[in-house]
Amino acid sequence: MSNGPETPAPVPAHIPMHLVRDFDLWAELTAQGENAYAWAAELHRTTPPIFWIPRLSFLPGTWVPRRAEDLRRILQDPQTFSSVGLTPYAMLLGESWRLGPLEIDPPEHAKYRALLNPLFTPKKVEALEQNIRQLANQLIDEVQADGRCDFNEAFAKPFPTLIFLTLMGWPLEDRPLFQHWTQTLIKSVDLQTVTDNARAITDWIRNHIAERRANPGDDFTSYLLTSEIDGRPLTDDEMLGINFLIFIAGLDTVTSCLGLFFRHLARNPEQQAQLRANPELIGDAVEELLRSYSIVNMRRTVTCDVQIGEVMMKKGDMVLISTELANLDPEVFDEADKVDFQRSAGASPHMAFSYGVHRCVGSHLARRELRIALELWLQRLPLLRIADDTTPKFNAFGVFGMEDLHLQWDQPGTTATASNKQAANA
Repeated sequence: MSNGPETPAPVPAHIPMHLVRDFDLWAELTAQGENAYAWAAELHRTTPPIFWIPRLSFLPGTWVPRRAEDLRRILQDPQTFSSVGLTPYAMLLGESWRLGPLEIDPPEHAKYRALLNPLFTPKKVEALEQNIRQLANQLIDEVQADGRCDFNEAFAKPFPTLIFLTLMGWPLEDRPLFQHWTQTLIKSVDLQTVTDNARAITDWIRNHIAERRANPGDDFTSYLLTSEIDGRPLTDDEMLGINFLIFIAGLDTVTSCLGLFFRHLARNPEQQAQLRANPELIGDAVEELLRSYSIVNMRRTVTCDVQIGEVMMKKGDMVLISTELANLDPEVFDEADKVDFQRSAGASPHMAFSYGVHRCVGSHLARRELRIALELWLQRLPLLRIADDTTPKFNAFGVFGMEDLHLQWDQPGTTATASNKQAANA
């Protein structure tokens, strides 16, 4: 990592040394590659319920609660655990806008959240069903005859991005630029790269806002320009912050989920067969894969001294909200490290979309996209496997996901190689 601190900051005096684990959680998970989630599950057996790490990429040290019960408690108490300053982007640019409503605490939070809710209602998502199916089929058409593809470039990136840009009314021709910015902003560990991309994105958003002020249209930015908070128009900083949040939230999360889901299916042909034979299980499979491969980590700032378990958190401490640790908690899920498409999701709901007031507003759309993608790929293509001579690459910085994933499948009338037959029978 470049441009980060040369050495971690000293452990604050109030943190007991027996609770300190001297590693960077994201770096360790990235180094584990395809074993990352198994390694995360093992933390439930090898670490205290809440421990401290002195560094997290270029971010400072933080508490890491690993129990779902503690994480839910924290997420339900935004007064004590504040979201203000959750992301570094404005600070890196020497500015002070906030990603609304993500970085706004209650009660003001609800006013900003209300602006987004109409975009992502179940009815609105239902109306997109045919568009989502049509786009998925078009992208599959482009690779079906090839027998293999770079899954991220061919499908995982363009599929949710084009849907989201259509929903937002943003220019589809800028998709490659948006994808590049999002990947480098969220997944880079180079501070200068993050800063440069944050500046490029804010410049684009500000230009787009200015253009829509002059020429209103039927798009999300124009809608915000006519919206009000407490009877007044949104400020320029509020417009920027909401658009920036929508930008990063809408253009990467489903991409990351798709890569992890399809890597799992490619490594587990028996579960591919299970879904092909029982397509009615695909909805349950999406929930179980969301639980097993959660991708989002958030931070909170402690606003006053608070005791959780044996830990006394002090005002100003940072706390990491790790959805993957919550969803791999053996106290909540039997055989938590096992992917079981027939697991009862209702008995122990996962936290992949977070919890409490900041629960993901786009969860209905994400679920629909993931379900349709699984359904159509399994319906239209034979056994999917990791492409020959390739190794999937996992990245746990920012939003977790597959940085490199190449898939392969046999064409009709071809004979699988011995190694492929062995993989199919694994």
